[in-house]
Amino acid sequence: MNKETEIALKNYDALVRNKGLDQVSLDWETNTVIYGDGGAVMDVLLDPGFFG
Repeated sequence: MNKETEIALKNYDALVRNKGLDQVSLDWETNTVIYGDGGAVMDVLLDPGFFG
């Protein structure tokens, strides 16, 4: 597994654990990770420590 994949998976895991699976989704058409009442471009999942 490359480093970027590991970072993205850890950030997504932390996001789901903190917000809840029912509050997190990926919108592939808009390249957005949606959580709570907001969201961000999926690329933020590649930022070390984005959520976790």
